[in-house]
Amino acid sequence: MMLNRKIDDNEYGEIGYWRKVNAIHRWFVENVQDGVDDCGLYPVSKDQLRSLLKVCEDVLSDPKLADELLPTASGFFFGNAEYNEDYIWGIEHTIEIVKEAIEDEYEIYYESSW
Repeated sequence: MMLNRKIDDNEYGEIGYWRKVNAIHRWFVENVQDGVDDCGLYPVSKDQLRSLLKVCEDVLSDPKLADELLPTASGFFFGNAEYNEDYIWGIEHTIEIVKEAIEDEYEIYYESSW
């Protein structure tokens, strides 16, 4: 899973990369891709990024909210679906990526693949 900046019509640059952080992928599918999980390239607004940032910060503040606010997804390609230290690391990593993306001057796109 990647968050990219659109540099020009044919070039994208990576802002951040996730591997096996299924709760974040699920969030993008539900909040950016209208529920369609097709490995496409989807534009992400700054408001959507701010929303994801808030959810991640809320979960870090109170991990008991994880299942409600940022639930994991299960599946062969998705890795572990437990709320453990790897889950928390993924949330912390997401906060770093999203903060950079919010400040980026370019259009932002989410893309996944398996």
